[in-house]
This record gives sequence, structure tokens and C-alpha cells, in this order.
Amino acid sequence: MRTINGKLITQEIQDPDNIEKQIMKFSEQQNQQSNQEINNIQNHLSKLDKRCILLEEAISKQFIQFLLINICGVMGLFFLWFWFNSNHQNNQPTKQSAQPTVQQLQK
Repeated sequence: MRTINGKLITQEIQDPDNIEKQIMKFSEQQNQQSNQEINNIQNHLSKLDKRCILLEEAISKQFIQFLLINICGVMGLFFLWFWFNSNHQNNQPTKQSAQPTVQQLQK
């Protein structure tokens, strides 16, 4: 706005239809820019959603593998314990030997 000697000069609007057209054109441009930004954001969100789904699937597969490995490990340890325990019991003599032991000799 122009001023003369510090006083604001108001210009009379010559063509109000022209100003209304300019405002509508500006508003449409702003709407188009907003719609483009919204579309870009939606595209990014859909890509992130797909990545999240892939990550969830990978995590669930790894968790199942982890559980299977732990279960197999526990079963393997149980098998080893059972095997060593049965071997130890099989190796113990069930009959007394014919040779006298130290305790028998001292009597």
C-alpha cells in the first residue's frame, strides 16, 4: 500500500472480478500443492508400512529359528546326560572281584 506524508492511501478497486479470479487461482494452486504433499506423504507411509511388514516377518522367522535351536540344544544336552549316565552305570562292576581289597586284607 502506498503512503503520502505518512498517510495511507487506499486505492479504489477498479475490477473486483479480477481480484476474485486471482484469489481463486492462488487458492487452487495452494490446494494442488497441498494435495501433492499429501500424496507424497501417503506414498512414503505405504513404503514404510511394507518395510515394517517385511521386518515383522523376518523377526518372526528368526524367533522361530531361535526357539528351534534352543529346543534342539536342550534335547541334545539331555541325550548326552542320559548317554553318559547309562555308560557310567554299565561300566560299574556288578560282581565283586576275586582279589581281596585293602579293607578285606586289614581284617
